Amino acid sequence: MSCTGPITHDAFLDWWAGELPPAGRRQLEEHLLSCDACSTRARAWGAVAEGVLGLLAEGDLPAAVLPSVVERLRRDGRRLREYRVAPGGGVHCTVGPDDDVVLARLAADLGGVTRVDLVSRVDDGPENRVADLPFDPSAGEVILAPSSDDLRARPRHVERLRLLAVSSDGERLLGEYTFDHTPWPGLGGRA
Repeated sequence: MSCTGPITHDAFLDWWAGELPPAGRRQLEEHLLSCDACSTRARAWGAVAEGVLGLLAEGDLPAAVLPSVVERLRRDGRRLREYRVAPGGGVHCTVGPDDDVVLARLAADLGGVTRVDLVSRVDDGPENRVADLPFDPSAGEVILAPSSDDLRARPRHVERLRLLAVSSDGERLLGEYTFDHTPWPGLGGRA
């Protein structure tokens, strides 16, 4: 039997990430109990989400993540190394052999912002742009989770990041951030 009111992809993601309010969660879960088609889709979404979380938790998937994902990693007992940086600020950083996930928490005024892009540059290399990062406007930060394994293998470098609010009116700088990375002694990076 087909579903007359299928659950949207966004609703599944919000449910899995714990972002649905209690009333919305209850309504979605009641629907899943009575709808085989949506229950099958929910299991598939769950498998994909768990796989992505596993890659992220192992530091194998560079991503921007929501605060609920960070809390889930914490609940799962993952070892997090976190760097909080204010606009215009910088930090000396590294990744240790026991760190599961490294987080760059970029503070920004996200009020009224609907899309955030990230522009990065390592040393004097070319700029790289990632469009439309996920973020929670009420959190006041964008959380990046670069690949821990990639960071462990990299030599000393300076990475400069710019967060941009993008709208039909153009782009607005939300903040610039500097990460001065030094390899952990004895790990793959070349000093």
